[in-house]
Amino acid sequence: MSRTRVASLAVAAASVPLLLGGCGIQETDPVEAGGPATVEAFYNRDDDMMLFFRTPEGGLNPVLRTVGSSAGFGGDYVEPGSDTTPGPPPTEKTVLALLAGPRQEDRAAGLTTALPPARPGTTVTVETAPGGGTVTTNLPFPLNGLNATALRQLTCTIAYSRASDGKVVVRLRGQDGASSSDTCGLAP
Repeated sequence: MSRTRVASLAVAAASVPLLLGGCGIQETDPVEAGGPATVEAFYNRDDDMMLFFRTPEGGLNPVLRTVGSSAGFGGDYVEPGSDTTPGPPPTEKTVLALLAGPRQEDRAAGLTTALPPARPGTTVTVETAPGGGTVTTNLPFPLNGLNATALRQLTCTIAYSRASDGKVVVRLRGQDGASSSDTCGLAP
């Protein structure tokens, strides 16, 4: 290769970035495009459980679990482990699902739990006061030592299992005899 050709190639290679940089596109600062996308889900109390898990920021996020037949599959599909009893899933079953923790897809979305895991054979009992405005749930672990997020996870999950608007007073009773009473106060 001749010296003239090598020099010509070097000049051409050096001018390519200059030509590309001067194509008329102005440099801009990053533009804020808003918060993360949200998806609206429809809660069907007869077929779904609403569980509340902890977000990376420390808040609560509702997650729906279908337990009845799914109309999207022609009514022939039933979620594994589901029962065929009409009406909302029992609160005991909903609390046990919460204690089972977030599923893999929930964890991939950054959701976690502040609750202890349920041991095999764990039972939960629920008592409803006359008039239905208060529900007491007996839990299979001590309440002392649970943080505010864990208590809110339980309270909101139980409240929405009992009423579609979540407006129920929830009393929690632990194995240690400790109790807590609160309302959810969240609108999922």
